[in-house]
Amino acid sequence: MTALTKLRARVSPQAISKVTRIFNGTLDDIFNELFQNARRAGATCVHVTAEHLDDACLITVVDDGGGIADPVDLISLGQSDWPGDCRTREDPAGMGFFSLAGLDTVVSSTSTATSFSLAIAGDAWTGEADIDVLPWDGPGGTTISFHFPPGPDGKLERTVEAAARFFPLPVTYNGKELARADFLSDAYRVIEQGGFRIGVFRDRHSPHVATLNFHGVTLKHAFPVVKEVHHTQWSVQVDIVDAPDLVLVLPARKEIYRNAALDHLVELCRRAIFSTIFAEPFHRLNFENWLEARFYCEDFPPAARQLPLWSPTLARDDYREVPLFADLEPGAAIYDDTDSFDAVTFGRALRRSAGDEPHKLAGPEPLAFYEPITNFIGYPWYDAIPCFVRTGECFTHDQGVPEEGADALTLRPDAIRLELTDQHGRRLNIQTDVDIQEGDDSWGDPDYARIALTRTSSLTPEDLTDLIIDAVFSPSDDSDADSYDTQETRFRHEAAVRAHAILEGEDAAIIAGIRMTFADRIAWRIPHGRKLQLTWSSGSSDLTLVDAGEGTDQ
Repeated sequence: MTALTKLRARVSPQAISKVTRIFNGTLDDIFNELFQNARRAGATCVHVTAEHLDDACLITVVDDGGGIADPVDLISLGQSDWPGDCRTREDPAGMGFFSLAGLDTVVSSTSTATSFSLAIAGDAWTGEADIDVLPWDGPGGTTISFHFPPGPDGKLERTVEAAARFFPLPVTYNGKELARADFLSDAYRVIEQGGFRIGVFRDRHSPHVATLNFHGVTLKHAFPVVKEVHHTQWSVQVDIVDAPDLVLVLPARKEIYRNAALDHLVELCRRAIFSTIFAEPFHRLNFENWLEARFYCEDFPPAARQLPLWSPTLARDDYREVPLFADLEPGAAIYDDTDSFDAVTFGRALRRSAGDEPHKLAGPEPLAFYEPITNFIGYPWYDAIPCFVRTGECFTHDQGVPEEGADALTLRPDAIRLELTDQHGRRLNIQTDVDIQEGDDSWGDPDYARIALTRTSSLTPEDLTDLIIDAVFSPSDDSDADSYDTQETRFRHEAAVRAHAILEGEDAAIIAGIRMTFADRIAWRIPHGRKLQLTWSSGSSDLTLVDAGEGTDQ
């Protein structure tokens, strides 16, 4: 056997037998490819007509371009006779015409070099039959007619409209000019650079929206998206003007070929986004994005000195809206609560201190607390803000003596002090009247939450019930769980019994539980204008309905 020393790649003649599988054979592919060929041929308009026959639809596409110079090139897969300037700008592959493969097609064309007509039967596309070259005495340009299976009413027209929407030339369908639109018409800003029109969009990003318009062929590509922290999301769409190095993957042209030109375009997109943000009155870029923005613009300002006002996270919150951002006040501080127990306790301490401004702590050195935004870590202004976390608590009795039995589920000390520490080791003590902490199984049962309440607290049983619910109640979303309302009602009853027991004693708690159960499940049965008198014990019971003016209230 002779040892080969050189080889050259070639296309097997057998490949032509598979030509009908190169494209999906959809009308979308066909119109896109024929329209692109017309544009490359220098056409000024394209006309589409459709004639519905008994068993098919005869579709004709006519353009007034330069025509086809050589019919051999037209039916040679991968062969292209486009002029040199078109080859440089467009990288045509000589495959688009084969989107018609398998369909009975007639092509008639007049160019400066020749005029001809080809009748291509379905089996001729695979090289199994000869194609006759016939004379043609028509106007300059190309006419292509093909039979296509009939489809649902209106589908053909909608497909032509879609192909024409962002196509740079006017298109008519059965004599009616179709609407065209600017691919970037809704952009917040349009930047023209390097053969591209880059549209920057504000809060309008979707993975289902086409992001690139290649002379009328639209496709989806994951161009850069920049999301500001709890603020604007910026995205881009690209309209190709003159970008010869940016090419599409053949043959279907459904995606962009990865090369240096695409990398360059991605960088232009990021630059366009950051230049748009730079022109805004303020921004909330995270620290890493800000560092990247400074690569494009050295004097890019830091994020606005704003943070959300602190507010407690409740146990029942699956999701909560981030509070509105506000300018930092003098004495700004961050409180980084660990869970709903911590948040509700701290929130009560602030309300007790400042009242009408629930994010502030009154005192000789008043503080205004804000939510932590970890995405801002790195900004000098953010890192300089004291960030407090709870590091302990102290319950005292009889003029400062520590409370005994601090691990009990219920404590009634004379004073409660929350101990906070910031990132620099600074300590802050806050006086309050209630502290709710997690205990074993407390997420499902308020009786297991550890509650400390000062003896002089002004909280009512109703107030304490609400605090317990805020700190502890976390409804189940299991498919076999009761509804949210049912779970909340049951938990509220249990929390109220606990609150009454702490503030008023066990008898008051028993009565409160009976009263709530009676109000929810029985009271509605008493007729309007009547009154129920009830006496009940383990040995006997007496229920009597009387007029509202009779008897004694029970």
